[in-house]
Amino acid sequence: MCAVAAALIWWLWVAPIVQSVAAAESRPLGEAATVELAAGERAGVWARGIAANLGTLECRAIGPGGAESAMRSGPSLDWDDTLWWMTPKPGFVQLLQFTADRAGDYAVSCVDALDTYDAEVLVAGDAFGSGSLGLGAGGASRFPIGSVLAFGAVVFPGVAVLIPIVIGLRRWVGRVRDRRRPRSSWGGLRTRC
Repeated sequence: MCAVAAALIWWLWVAPIVQSVAAAESRPLGEAATVELAAGERAGVWARGIAANLGTLECRAIGPGGAESAMRSGPSLDWDDTLWWMTPKPGFVQLLQFTADRAGDYAVSCVDALDTYDAEVLVAGDAFGSGSLGLGAGGASRFPIGSVLAFGAVVFPGVAVLIPIVIGLRRWVGRVRDRRRPRSSWGGLRTRC
C-alpha cells in the first residue's frame, strides 16, 4: 500500500508541480506575472530572495474584470519542509496560494512591505492543496491536504523499502533460531521437560 501511495503522490502531485515551477518565468518585485487559469483552479505564488525569507512580501492577484482574488498562506508542514530538493529553481518556496474565481488571465504582483529588500516571484503549481484530511480516532484530528502529501511523499517510499527488508530479516533470524534448536528423535517435534 505504501508503494502504491508513494507512486500516486509522486506521479499526480510532485511531478506536475516540479514541471510547473520549471516552466514558470520569474519576475522581480513590482513587475506583474500573468497566468491563465480556469475557474476554480489554484495557483501558487513562489518566491526567493531576502523579502521572501523574511516574510515581508505582499502580493495581489487581479483577475478578469479587475477583481482581486484572496491570497492564502500555507500549512505548517509544506513542500519546502520535505521536498525542497525537488524544486527545479533553487531557493524558490511557495508562500501564498489563490484560487481563480472565474476563467481568464490573472496578474500577480508582489512588493516588499518594508520597501527595502529584493526578491523574485513566479506563479506556478500549488503545493498547499485545499481542504483537510481527518486522521486518528473517528477522523477527529484534521490535517491540511498539502501537509499530508508532503509527509507521504518522503515517508511512504521509505516505508515501502524498509518493510520488505524487515520482514526478510525476521524470517532469516527465525530460520537461524530453528536450526540452532535441538530436535527430538520423535519426528522432529520439540520436547520440553
